[in-house]
Amino acid sequence: MLRSLRGLLAGLLSNSNEPNYELIHSNANTSPMSTMYTTNDDTFSHLKLSFTRFLFFLIPSPIQRRLQPAHFKPQRLYATSYLDGLRGVASLIVFFCHYTEGNVQFMIPSYGLPIGDPVPSSFMQLPFLRVLYSGRPMVHIFFVISGFVLSLKPLKLARAHNYADLQTTLSSSVFRRGMRLFLPTTASTFMVMIFIRMRLVRVEGFETASQQFMDWLHAIWTIAYSWDWDKIWWPQYDVHVWTIPIEMAQSMFLFVTITGLARCKVWIRLFMFVVIMLYSLKCGRWAAFEFVGGALVAEVGLIQQARAERHSNKEMPVSDEESSNSWQTSVVYAFWSMNFVFAMWIAGWPNTDVLKTPGLSEIAPHTMEPYWSQRRQEEQAFSWFALGAMQVVFACQQLPLLQKFFTSGPAQYLANISYALYLMHGPILDVFAHRWMPIVWWAVGGRENSGMWTRTFAWWGGMLGLIVPIFWASDIFWRAVDIPSVEFAKWLEGKCIVKED
Repeated sequence: MLRSLRGLLAGLLSNSNEPNYELIHSNANTSPMSTMYTTNDDTFSHLKLSFTRFLFFLIPSPIQRRLQPAHFKPQRLYATSYLDGLRGVASLIVFFCHYTEGNVQFMIPSYGLPIGDPVPSSFMQLPFLRVLYSGRPMVHIFFVISGFVLSLKPLKLARAHNYADLQTTLSSSVFRRGMRLFLPTTASTFMVMIFIRMRLVRVEGFETASQQFMDWLHAIWTIAYSWDWDKIWWPQYDVHVWTIPIEMAQSMFLFVTITGLARCKVWIRLFMFVVIMLYSLKCGRWAAFEFVGGALVAEVGLIQQARAERHSNKEMPVSDEESSNSWQTSVVYAFWSMNFVFAMWIAGWPNTDVLKTPGLSEIAPHTMEPYWSQRRQEEQAFSWFALGAMQVVFACQQLPLLQKFFTSGPAQYLANISYALYLMHGPILDVFAHRWMPIVWWAVGGRENSGMWTRTFAWWGGMLGLIVPIFWASDIFWRAVDIPSVEFAKWLEGKCIVKED
C-alpha cells in the first residue's frame, strides 16, 4: 500500500516545475484553436498539480517522509537537542492534563483519597505514574528551558569576550522574540474565532461576525499585554495561552540580566544568577526564578565543557584517569538521578487536598511564602514546581540516559511540533472531545456505572482517539504557521537593521 502511494506521488510530483514547452508553443502548422486547447490543458495541469501539492501538504510530516524520503533532509541533532525533546514531551503531557481534567475527572485526585467515590482509585493515580497527566509542572519546565536556550549563545560570546557579537545577538533576540511568540497565538486564536462562528465548539458567540471580530481583536490585545510579569489569568478564545505574555516579559528580563552581567567574571556571574533567582522566588516571581535558572544551567554546562577540554589536553595515564573518574561519575549520576526522582514525585502534586496526600502532606506546610498563602492550591505548589523544574533540566544535562531518551525519534518529532501542540490541543479538544467521549463511555458500558478498570480504559481510549486529530492539526500548524513565523521575523529583521560595512 505504501509503495503504491509512493509511486503515485512520484508520478504526480516529479519534475513538476519543468513545464513541457513543446505543448504550449505554437508552430507553423498549429492553428489558434489548437493553441487555445493546449493552453487550457496546461492551466488544468497546473491546477491539478497545485491541488495535489495541497493534499500532500495536509498529510502529516512523518508520513510525508515515508512517501517521499528523498525530499527531506535527515534531522540533525545538536548538543542541546535533548532539551527540545524534553519540551516536546512536556507539551504532550500538558495535552494529557487538559484532556483528563475536562473529560475523566475521576483521575484527578491523589491515589486512595476518600472523596466519597465508592470506586477504587486507578493505578494511574499513583505517584510517578500520575506525572503522565500532570501538566502544571510542565509549564515551569518550559520556562527553565526557555531561559537556557535564550541565554546559551550570549553566554558563550560573553565567555569569549566577544562583546560586539554579543550585542548583535541580544539585539536580534529582542527584535524577534515578540513575533516568535505572538504571531502563532494570533493565528491559533483566530482559528478559534472561526470555530465559534461555525458552531463547532460549545461557546456562545456574538450575533454578528463584526462583533465577534472586534472581540477577538480585544482578546489579542490582552494576550499581548506583558506588563503583569507572571500574573495568572485565563485569556479569551484559548485559556492555555496565559503563559505567552509571561514568556515574553521574562524573556526581556533575562536579556537585561545577561546584558548587565556579561562583562563580569564567570564566578561573579554565577553568584549573581543565584542571588537574582533567590530574590525573585522570595518575592513571588517564580517565572523570573525559572528563566534566570535556565541561564544558570547553561552557564554550568559551559563551565563543564571548558573543564573537559582542558582535562583532555593534560597528559595523564589512562588507567589513573579511569580510576579517578569512575567513582566520581557514579556519585554524580546517583546525585542527579535522585534529584530527578524527587522532581517527578513533586510533579504529582494534586490540584486539591494536598494536605491529605501521603508524602506531600508532610512537606506542603513547609512551603515558602508568599506561595503557601495563595488562594488556589495549585499556585501554592509553584515554588516546588520551580525547584523541580530546575532539578529536571539539570538532571537531563548531567545524565546521558535521559539525553538518549529525549533525543529519540518520537521525542524529537514532539520537539518540532511542541509550540504548535501547545497552541492546538485546546481548540481541537473543544471541537472533538464532547463528540468523541460519549462514544468511548458507551463502548465501555457507560460512565455512571463505571468501575476502576472501566474508567482507566475510558481514559486511555479517549486519549488515543483524540491524539490523532490533535497531532494532525499540530503538524499542519507547525508547518503552515510556526515555521513561517520564525522565517518572517528573521526576514523582517534583515529589512529593518542597518547593514554593516
